[in-house]
Amino acid sequence: MDKNIEDYKAVIINGTNDKSNDVDGNVDFIGAIGECDYHIDCLLSYAVEKYPDVSIFKRIPSNCEPDVPIFFLTWLNNVVYINISGRNMSNLGMLFLPDEISDLQMHLIYELAKQIPKAKVNIIYDLDFDDGLVYSKEFNYKNDKTFKQTLDSFFKSINEKKPKI
Repeated sequence: MDKNIEDYKAVIINGTNDKSNDVDGNVDFIGAIGECDYHIDCLLSYAVEKYPDVSIFKRIPSNCEPDVPIFFLTWLNNVVYINISGRNMSNLGMLFLPDEISDLQMHLIYELAKQIPKAKVNIIYDLDFDDGLVYSKEFNYKNDKTFKQTLDSFFKSINEKKPKI
């Protein structure tokens, strides 16, 4: 990753889908700090430009919660990292995961974790959309854990929960 996440509102790690020409693992940094005031504006602008044939992005109002366009971005197999750090605050973030993550996306998630090792990141997964609301599960960071350790704990916990066939 050639850019610093701390300079942007969000990072999108593209997955494979049939709605974009991007290849799996393309990384987009969006919403440069100081140029974009709100996450929702950055996300909607990105989504409309990136996915002009996905009409839902054009219908999402700019006064909705950012998790609505994030849901549809993850539905298109993208990993979405939201930087919610503020001035004089430690690194805070939210990592939204699609239902399936490619090996390359997994590698890039860990590369992101290397860039901001001390970030406190909640992991949002198993997203669903119903009646205009986004529902999800959340894995919360622990204060004494690094971003990588949070990722390791999360992936270990969901692998243990999967039934053995």
